[in-house]
Amino acid sequence: NLLFDENKIFSKNYKKRILYAVTMKDFQSIQYLGVEMYYEYLDNLSFLNKLAENNKLEILVKNHPSISKFTQSLQKRYKNLIFTDKKIQNALSKISLTISFSSTVIEDSLHTLNPVILFDRWKRYQHCKAQNNPISKNKAIYYINDDKKLIKCINTIFNSKNIKFNNYILEDRSKQNIQKIFKSYY
Repeated sequence: NLLFDENKIFSKNYKKRILYAVTMKDFQSIQYLGVEMYYEYLDNLSFLNKLAENNKLEILVKNHPSISKFTQSLQKRYKNLIFTDKKIQNALSKISLTISFSSTVIEDSLHTLNPVILFDRWKRYQHCKAQNNPISKNKAIYYINDDKKLIKCINTIFNSKNIKFNNYILEDRSKQNIQKIFKSYY
């Protein structure tokens, strides 16, 4: 996704739309570090469904392709969430921020200037360096492991005016960045 849609900036004419990028995979693709287990995934859906209802939030759920066969069934159960199987580029163009446990969508979000919340309710994995204080404004990535702090963090992001992405993304395109790395070795 990064190479084909690199540095594409989407117009931000929408408000309070969140992407939940799922890392839950089918059994054949499962790994234990950096992936939600099925019970964590279902619990997160229940939690986010209530959060969306109670706070009037639009939460778009992008399942991992290996479990997309369950999208319609999940949509029936979690009525306050919006499930999609469309390409991630389509979702990134319609959101204000991304919530994920650990996913390549994190990097895609940052490159499209969408801030990220690493949401780890079980305190078992932090994908990368991130801000732990949910009320610290203008950060590109937050790590949140407490249900009550999540809505604070979401509101902080929505109220931030100058989010700093420069610690997480390179200014040039991938080709130029790779050339710079190779030039430094010869």
